[in-house]
Amino acid sequence: MYLLTKTGKIESGAYATRDATGDIVVQFFELKEDAESYNVQLDALGQDLVVTECPAEQIDKLCDIMGYAHTVIEAGQVVVPRLETLESDLGL
Repeated sequence: MYLLTKTGKIESGAYATRDATGDIVVQFFELKEDAESYNVQLDALGQDLVVTECPAEQIDKLCDIMGYAHTVIEAGQVVVPRLETLESDLGL
């Protein structure tokens, strides 16, 4: 699994979005290519993130520690940044 982080290490902070109810959700991608595609969109908006690998068996533990929900983006699923996330993160 892959997620976006600040420096390429999970300890540096994972990129998270907000769902429709405002809860913080970390997105994990099955394929590195899909994570890279999403990262390109965020990079165009000024977010400087790195695609980082995370063992699938650690996802639940990691999110429990951070107190966040998570979602898994399946192979080939197209994801675009949510307007609510952009407004919150970038002040748009």
